[in-house]
Amino acid sequence: MDLIDHEPNDIKFIGHYLDEDGVVADVLARVSADPVAIERWLDPQSWGFPLHISSVTLKAMPEHAGCLMFAAMGIRNFYGLWHADNPHTAFGLEDDVQIEDGIVTDPRHPDNFSFRVIERVKEELRKLVPEAA
Repeated sequence: MDLIDHEPNDIKFIGHYLDEDGVVADVLARVSADPVAIERWLDPQSWGFPLHISSVTLKAMPEHAGCLMFAAMGIRNFYGLWHADNPHTAFGLEDDVQIEDGIVTDPRHPDNFSFRVIERVKEELRKLVPEAA
């Protein structure tokens, strides 16, 4: 698999479709190239932001709190996971997606796909930075 070189903040579609292993490898390569990005990906505070904030809570939070809370959406957009012609994803009724108790559980669904990518990248980063595990 060849990695495509892009501007660091480019969120446009990559231009071709990758399977899950390909997306994981590409995201991992991008994150691994930046020590600050590795630190942020491994910090649980990067992935969310408190719903109720007091001045005390705000002062106690690191500056980067919540910086990755939209990473899954960025992955879906950048890798074209919502594109109807992406052979690695499925999301419409015509795709016969799995739904259990009203919840889309199909692994091909872009939301499920992107969250799995994030977990796999974090798992690989923990292997690279064992003290963060």
